[in-house]
Amino acid sequence: MAALTSWTHCVALRASAEIVDYAERPAEKLAGRARATVFARGRAGAAAYEVEAALWRPVPGGSGALLIDTEPEPREPPAAPPALPEFARRRGMAVVFVALDKLPETVRAQALHDLAAHWRKSGGYSRILAVGAGRLADLLASAADGKAVDGLLLYRGTAASPAAPGGPRAIEIFGADAYWGRPPAPPRVETPDGPARRRFYLAGLGAPAVAAEAAHCAAPPNPRTAAPAMRALLAALDEWIAKGIAPPASRAPRQGGGGLVPARNLRWPTVPGLPAPPRDARLVPPIDADGNETAGLRLPDQALPLGTLTGWNGVKDKAGPACPFGASLPFAATKAEREKSGDPRLSLVERYGSRAYFVATMRVVADRLVKERLLLKEDADAYVAAAKGAPF
Repeated sequence: MAALTSWTHCVALRASAEIVDYAERPAEKLAGRARATVFARGRAGAAAYEVEAALWRPVPGGSGALLIDTEPEPREPPAAPPALPEFARRRGMAVVFVALDKLPETVRAQALHDLAAHWRKSGGYSRILAVGAGRLADLLASAADGKAVDGLLLYRGTAASPAAPGGPRAIEIFGADAYWGRPPAPPRVETPDGPARRRFYLAGLGAPAVAAEAAHCAAPPNPRTAAPAMRALLAALDEWIAKGIAPPASRAPRQGGGGLVPARNLRWPTVPGLPAPPRDARLVPPIDADGNETAGLRLPDQALPLGTLTGWNGVKDKAGPACPFGASLPFAATKAEREKSGDPRLSLVERYGSRAYFVATMRVVADRLVKERLLLKEDADAYVAAAKGAPF
């Protein structure tokens, strides 16, 4: 770490404080954002820790919120639609990128608590939220407390979100890879939502594909993204904390009552190019005649699919690396094309009639999710725009 004395806004805190040194480099511009680099030193009992972070200032006016992001800071220009950190900044939040997983496990919870408390006081933030994915979601779920962090947005974590009285409010998002991972993941903890917890299962969403690993997959990887749901649910989480407006009710399958079924009981369509599905005792969401999942939150591209979208895939070489992603098998455009290939699934023309009808129906589906606060207006418009380029 650079010498703290070479930085402006350097603060040597009292010896009794958990954070003993804090410094910020003067704000600089990065892709149009006001940015600062932060260094902090602190203590967790007898152990000392050091943190380097990047802080994005909010847009003028701000909303009084700070988002702690445990992913590395993105350096590319803002995208449209924006990635979650840029969306948060445009919403008026400050965003700070903290690599908590780089700290020793024994000090993570204390460091998160101390930093959040410091930023709340020094920055005047009325609420602090945190977001993490995968192992970082698990880290947040175990480290965050309701005194320092007001809300958590957790994506693809393996542990249940905090639901204890006095803990932070939490929204948990997960996809099909939670059930279809190889080897099968341990059964997810089924606990009541409670007043401070929501769970959203994104139907037909596989693990994010990585090009190098996708080369081992037998079928094209499932290209769908959780980003639209993440943006809408971050907004809902912020309104929950800032205004007391309860977020949408959970949408996640549960054991019993038909919510989950054994994988070996599913009846998959015989589709050319579809790998052999896993057939074991693991519990998974039910599917329709096309092989698409019917439980949970169905975003527009799942509610009006252009093909079969799974949370599992096969491998080209059984002796080679595994394929950790889902599969995507497009529907034929016409009845003649599907009959020629032996595809039992209805073609696009058979199920939607015309592209104009498909676009109009996409608008209805997307707008309904906007009213339910499960999709933002700009993302609804993006789904409709994409529907205009459907291949039929």
